[in-house]
Amino acid sequence: MLAALLGAVRADLDRQVGWAREEARRQARYAAVIGAITVMAALAGLGALIVGLIALHSWLTPQVGALASLGMIGAGLLSLMLVLLLVAFLLRRPGLKARPALLVGQPAALFRSNLESNQAIAGGEDSLLLTTGTSRESTRSQLLVTLALIAIAGMIAGRKFRAGPPKK
Repeated sequence: MLAALLGAVRADLDRQVGWAREEARRQARYAAVIGAITVMAALAGLGALIVGLIALHSWLTPQVGALASLGMIGAGLLSLMLVLLLVAFLLRRPGLKARPALLVGQPAALFRSNLESNQAIAGGEDSLLLTTGTSRESTRSQLLVTLALIAIAGMIAGRKFRAGPPKK
């Protein structure tokens, strides 16, 4: 029975760790996307500044055709920068998903498949011998786990007796 409890606790902890890893991955992906968009926007802004300066220089020269060309390129890069910055500011950080519930906190779900009330009562003598042997030869932590298991099994058996015999 202790192995079943430890297995359930281990499975529950694995689910919690899996949830935490997935949330960390989601947050890291979000940060990477925002960082990439911001870098592209900064590069577009730098390009717009350079092309704008070239356009200003060309405007000062008597050639009108080059000015219109450089002005259109600068305006395109500037509009790209504004769109990317707008997207970066409008994206919302994803909220945390709900943490999965602890199954160990529900003793009936934990022991339902392993322990029937008839089996617990019929094997009372064996359980008593096992419990006394464990309490004599174990450490404090093992004794506390054993007492916790006995308390949980008593709660489950008490619920089944209050509900009456199982319906068939």
